[in-house]
Amino acid sequence: MKKARGLIGLVGSVFGAVSAVQGFRNARKDKDKLLLVNASASILVAITGVALTIRSIRKDELK
Repeated sequence: MKKARGLIGLVGSVFGAVSAVQGFRNARKDKDKLLLVNASASILVAITGVALTIRSIRKDELK
């Protein structure tokens, strides 16, 4: 069950990353600096989410 939750978290983080990258592209196209900062922060949040999920899955495997 924990692995399934971890995989769901990983999928959610990946979708968040895809959305953040699209936002980043739109911000660059529109040359909107505030949206660019927001999209960059969203990308960092998505990367952190993926890293935390992977760490959680690995800890569960060691138990």
